[in-house]
Amino acid sequence: MNKRTTLTIMLLLFLVTAALYSRAAFFPFSVVDDGDYVSQNLHVTSGLSLASLKWAVTAFYAGNWHPLTWMSLMLDGQFFGNAPRGYHLVNVALHALNSSLLFLLFRSMTGAVGRSAFVAACFALHPLHVESVAWIAERKDVLSSLLLIATLLFYTQYQKRGKVDHYLLALAAFALGLSAKAMLVTVPALLLVLDVWPFYRVDLPCLGDGRSDDAQRHDCVSRVGLKRALWEKVPFGVLSLASSVVTIYAQKSNLSNLAGLPLYLRATNALWSTVAYVGKMLLPIKLAIFYPMVPVPFWKAGGAAVLLAAVLVAAIKCRRSHPYFLAGWLWYLITLLPVIGLVQVGRQAMADRYTYIPLIGLFVVAGWGGADLGRRFPRGKMAISIAAACSLLLLAAGTWRQLGYWRDNFSLIGHTLEVTERNSFAHDCMGLVQDLRGDPERAIDQYNQSLAIEPGSATVHYSLAVVLDSHNDLPQAIAQFGEAIALNPRFAEAHFSLGIVLEKIGRLADAEKEFLEAIGIDPGNPKYRNNLGTLYARNGVLDAAVEQFSQALRLNPGDPKAEQNLQTALRQMRQRPGAAGRELP
Repeated sequence: MNKRTTLTIMLLLFLVTAALYSRAAFFPFSVVDDGDYVSQNLHVTSGLSLASLKWAVTAFYAGNWHPLTWMSLMLDGQFFGNAPRGYHLVNVALHALNSSLLFLLFRSMTGAVGRSAFVAACFALHPLHVESVAWIAERKDVLSSLLLIATLLFYTQYQKRGKVDHYLLALAAFALGLSAKAMLVTVPALLLVLDVWPFYRVDLPCLGDGRSDDAQRHDCVSRVGLKRALWEKVPFGVLSLASSVVTIYAQKSNLSNLAGLPLYLRATNALWSTVAYVGKMLLPIKLAIFYPMVPVPFWKAGGAAVLLAAVLVAAIKCRRSHPYFLAGWLWYLITLLPVIGLVQVGRQAMADRYTYIPLIGLFVVAGWGGADLGRRFPRGKMAISIAAACSLLLLAAGTWRQLGYWRDNFSLIGHTLEVTERNSFAHDCMGLVQDLRGDPERAIDQYNQSLAIEPGSATVHYSLAVVLDSHNDLPQAIAQFGEAIALNPRFAEAHFSLGIVLEKIGRLADAEKEFLEAIGIDPGNPKYRNNLGTLYARNGVLDAAVEQFSQALRLNPGDPKAEQNLQTALRQMRQRPGAAGRELP
């Protein structure tokens, strides 16, 4: 197939995907994580600067280390500030680009046009991917996947031409991908799978004859021994190991908070979730932004284990006649492994966004399997083509419907509550939504429902305290902030918010202590220093105020509020030279 046809299919995939997701431009920020990632993150909304770049590289904020993702969002912040539309459009553009490049990847690896287009179209249109695209905080998904595809494209060129330059480009793209999201740590194993199929590089038993595309791959790619193939993956493995160590360090607070989660609970959930994702791929209904962790019965986990093993055995047995089956199944299992929950991070049992990369393997099985079926039953080839086209239309309709739930936070969280049970996290989010809608009574009711399900949640106690504070129930607000801090002593925002309430009631020394606790936990947050400086300035401790305002400006250069506060404090110091004590009255 000539380049013009390839480019036409790529352009068509990009335009169809972008058109389907275009309504996301009108969505607001999500109450789930978008505040941490963008709307309330001054490092992002203030745009690119030396200070923000330093923060991106050194911060373990929101339990992650992904500097490239932060830089991407900061670049958006440079142009869009605190308006969600631009961030959404960039996510959509990245997903559309991923879809078109995925076609190019499989076209380059296999020579198959129709099957590659089908895989890319499934990836572009599947409702399970709505979460990764419509959720601004999941920029890391679409960005890391772009770099994964780039890694595989360069690796494909390396296999075809044997040039070291292509190998080094693949390695560089992989390193950038890890800095966007650490989920790519299993790529070295994935490359080894691709060496077996579709490259046929590794010297394994004959995979069969009579496949023109496979023969073409033999002409383009030299066969090598398993030992050499493994040595080629060592640099990739070193990068994966380094990324894993950094990620574990970044997630240490989340891991320690969930250290009491028994291994059997994590293992049974992992087995069941691996099967459940396949079910959601086949029937993508009742999708939610959060699935609560519930104990999985042993019989259900055992059945899942038997089913997974049976599919793997079947794939191995038919590896000669249908090598794509084993490769696709291993793609799914390998790329899902980092997020399956054996090392549990977060309270979710599973997440739609975790399927963004793994489902590609299952789409390969479907695409190549359908083509094989058409060759075996030529009379049914038209029916298979029609079924494939109808399935794509149904996926597009499902995605359009799922996007509708993301139109506002009330709809998104309300849908999650409808399709899940005993969802403490969703009740917590709905409490925030109700508070933003100006209905504090319903907000408090939602928080209490959340605490009835999960009484040990520091975040829910904090959220309840915020509502109580905003409606002047200060004693109860102090009590709830205290509960949050008791459950999570390193909850910086709870210390900070408690300090504000204590300042309101005149307990200035206690307020200062809480602000300092927040700064000690998160020293890179300019908001904490600016508020502590304001506390000092209001009470005449001007030299300390100047110090805190200066620190805030160093962390966020150009912040108009901190700049104004600093100039006011300096003017007051010139007018009252003796007002420079270091203790609050």
